[in-house]
Amino acid sequence: MTATVKKIGGVIVIVIPEAIAHEMELAEGTALEISSSASGILLRKQGRRPRRSMAQLVKQIKASTYARRRGEFSSD
Repeated sequence: MTATVKKIGGVIVIVIPEAIAHEMELAEGTALEISSSASGILLRKQGRRPRRSMAQLVKQIKASTYARRRGEFSSD
């Protein structure tokens, strides 16, 4: 399948075939991340953030936040 490059106003646009747009659940206004390399252009639907490991999540925990909220979990 091919896509067409067109100039509309002052910008270049890529026309994505309807079958691919439907398959990827693309609609007008869908945000796409675009990157390029020597071999071509890559379009990715923006969506969920990349998964982070448990170690990365634990690093973000601040001791001061835990100390402040500790009282919320006491069984007294």
